[in-house]
Amino acid sequence: MGYRTGGWAAMLFLVAVWCVPFLSCDSGVLHPERALPPPIQFDLDSIKARGRLILLTENSASTYFIYRGKPKGFDYEMALQFARHLGVKLEIHLLDDVDMMFEMLNRGEGDLIASNLTVTPARSALVAFSEPLYTSREMLVQRRYPPDSATYPVVRDTAELHLLPIWVHRYSSFYQHLQEREARTGVALRIQEAPGQISTDDLIRLTASGEISATVTDENLAILQQEDYPELDMSLPLTPDQPIAWAMRKNSGQLQKALNAWLEKSSTQQRSARLYRKYFGPETRLDYRGPFVLPVLSKNQISRYDTLFRKYSPQIGWDWRLLAALVYQESRFNPDAVSWSGAFGLMQMMPETALKFGCDSGQTEEPNIRAGVRYIHYLDRMWRDKIRQPEERLRFVLASYNIGPGHILDARNLARELGMSDTLWDGHVAEALLLKSQEKYYTMECVKHGYCNTREPYHFVRKILAVYEHYKQHIKE
Repeated sequence: MGYRTGGWAAMLFLVAVWCVPFLSCDSGVLHPERALPPPIQFDLDSIKARGRLILLTENSASTYFIYRGKPKGFDYEMALQFARHLGVKLEIHLLDDVDMMFEMLNRGEGDLIASNLTVTPARSALVAFSEPLYTSREMLVQRRYPPDSATYPVVRDTAELHLLPIWVHRYSSFYQHLQEREARTGVALRIQEAPGQISTDDLIRLTASGEISATVTDENLAILQQEDYPELDMSLPLTPDQPIAWAMRKNSGQLQKALNAWLEKSSTQQRSARLYRKYFGPETRLDYRGPFVLPVLSKNQISRYDTLFRKYSPQIGWDWRLLAALVYQESRFNPDAVSWSGAFGLMQMMPETALKFGCDSGQTEEPNIRAGVRYIHYLDRMWRDKIRQPEERLRFVLASYNIGPGHILDARNLARELGMSDTLWDGHVAEALLLKSQEKYYTMECVKHGYCNTREPYHFVRKILAVYEHYKQHIKE
């Protein structure tokens, strides 16, 4: 991408320039020099009187993020349902320092912490925990083919862990469990203390690039990362399943009792299982669309919807084959397709967006295509004054269609901040968009919509244009 430095120098560079607080899905014990304030008296009765349940969480793929303009995340959706159960509104406070979450919780600036926290004795001494929402194992993260296999072999068994330097944060459960393994087995491990300014996601990225040898992450998060980093092996478990739960003040007995009773309801457990599959199941990233392949064509026909593509494409000034390419990438021409996020139909529109442009989820085929074209027209008009060149604007429209315009506006702001062009896609805004999955960049002041899985829209644009070129070569206009 042009912004990386190589080797260990990159780690030193990151430590020197990253001024954002440390974000990790499993950080926070607390640091020895940080003491929690005593918990205020503010329990469920006070929460109901206030009318708001305040959730302290992080901006990440598992907890809370914005997708196509809508809040998503396992913890967000579960907390929203719990707030509705209590008859109060849900208020989200996003933080990038889990230790700060603990402090804010005791000061009464939040009621629950949802940050993929593993329940440990050290944490249980500081806060109360709910019953587990799910369990997850800790997994070793290493390269499938290390650049220097003689120095860093691929570890296939936990008995070989001593062969590999493993970078983790000192105050994480990962560090604690590696130390416990040392004490239990009597084998010294090469545990490397990662700088606090670097998040767990960044450690995974540095492992993928070969700048560090290995790290550790939770299994549910490994599932989310695997498609983005095919060069990584995350298959070796280091622990058995461990409980992941929400934290609250030690003196929130009413809240804890109400939350646990709600979690034990069969309807809640069914909802939780559905959400877990939605956000952490294999279909979350590797969905029905499968790997990218150029379509096989015959008889000068793309699909049975060609007539509809020819009918509606003039409304947006597109070649009908370009509209067909978008639909191919979105749904593989399956009118019954439904994605992990709830997008449906040939055009894979979110229900709220489809309804806004004239199609509900009970309508398929022509109404779905018509609504999708109207949405594309809306996006084109939105970008017209900002991106004058039609071929460039097309790329901005396609990316916005995939992930929502908010993240693309963020990428333009970030491109300007980094000295790149904000009107050119390839090599400029597209590269800035990729950076928005890294904590250093999605926490910058110019970025308003936070984290997103940016590889999806980045490749979405490239794939659609590749399919379009394929169609132009083989299908008559």
